[in-house]
Amino acid sequence: MKRPKVRSPKRWRLENPIQTRLDNGLKILAYPRAGQHIVSAELVLDIPLNAETLQLEGTAAIVAACLTQGTHGHPGVKFAETVEGLGAVLDASAGHSGTQASLDVPGPNLAPALALLAEAVREPALAEPDVLRERDLRLAELDQQLANPSARAALEYRRALIHPRYRAARPVGGLADCVRQITADDAQRFHRELFAPAQATLILAGDFPADPVALAADAFGSWTAEPAVTVAHQSPEPVDPAALLIDRPDAVQAEIRLGSFGLDRAHPGYVALQLACRAMGGTFLSRLNKVLREERGYTYGVHLVNQAMRSGGLLAMQGSFRTDVAPLALAEAMEILDVAKTPITAAEIDDAVAHALGSFPLGLATAGQVAGYVANLVYSGLDLGYPDRFLDALGSIEPEDATSVLAGLLPLESLTLVVVGKAAELEAPLRRAGWEPQVVAT
Repeated sequence: MKRPKVRSPKRWRLENPIQTRLDNGLKILAYPRAGQHIVSAELVLDIPLNAETLQLEGTAAIVAACLTQGTHGHPGVKFAETVEGLGAVLDASAGHSGTQASLDVPGPNLAPALALLAEAVREPALAEPDVLRERDLRLAELDQQLANPSARAALEYRRALIHPRYRAARPVGGLADCVRQITADDAQRFHRELFAPAQATLILAGDFPADPVALAADAFGSWTAEPAVTVAHQSPEPVDPAALLIDRPDAVQAEIRLGSFGLDRAHPGYVALQLACRAMGGTFLSRLNKVLREERGYTYGVHLVNQAMRSGGLLAMQGSFRTDVAPLALAEAMEILDVAKTPITAAEIDDAVAHALGSFPLGLATAGQVAGYVANLVYSGLDLGYPDRFLDALGSIEPEDATSVLAGLLPLESLTLVVVGKAAELEAPLRRAGWEPQVVAT
């Protein structure tokens, strides 16, 4: 008996969807997935956060949170009870590049569930008690974020990197001074002026009980609203490098963000940067973790991450370090990030490519993952050919490409630093290391 011959795996590709556009402008993308009996739907509304009134930032998040809290046809808890009666889960959220509503439902109940999804985005009640409750919840959430070192570091790092004239410099949910001013009238106006089918894309994935286009047309075809306002997406720009030390007198750890303005997924250097980030700080065997976690014991984990936005990104080394060793860990991290001196190797690139090629299909195994991934493409302004281009590009990246893009984005002499920790113990060592941090009281 001969040993069977093992063949190389076929190159994975995301299948082409059924796609059409309804007469009202709603775009539909449907991915039949046999055997996936929970059907997922994602409705992406192309409403960037810079559509908000400057003094009322946070309105989009409150509107999204209220979409599932009652409609004119199903007021109050009746809407949630009707959704639950179908065995469905319906949620909505806002992001910097748009608002997204998500639905998961057993296939046989897809038609009535889609009707409820359409009802939620077409005619939400946006009742005053709901809006005010969500406003209060946002204010409480903001207090929690400011009290959490990791969340505070992320907020301050975003604000330190992006010019304040751009909405992306501030959190999706808005800051307290703006959120306190939001009323039900503001939420209703935002919905009335910006929610329209021509601004929306519906993504469906699963084992459909009938023609998905027909089901979508039945649910959404009569939606005829036209946006009163059309808002272009901003392309944020960075500001000059800065160093901030956010004082938390009782902290026993220091939360660190170190980096610069990064790349979006449409940028030619994005794939090389992703491989570089994995080699430097994407796994426990990456360079930063190997030294700072395994050899030094300074941290439980440290990462190098490029958080891609629709335009640009936030590139940061991030981690929590013991206060007594944080300045030393920062100095060693900068040495490790000096890829001009110690370039990324072919072995590191090979390992990063193998991981990306092997894990990519695993993240698209279910209908929900497919719908979510395609929704993210739409949300990010990318076309449906992007996955194939990304995977094809992986094999063309040389170590020199990854080294060059990372060295260009992380010039050691001009990085932005945010540290959240005990200023009394951190300020002097940071100054001795050459930083001039602005100390911010909590």
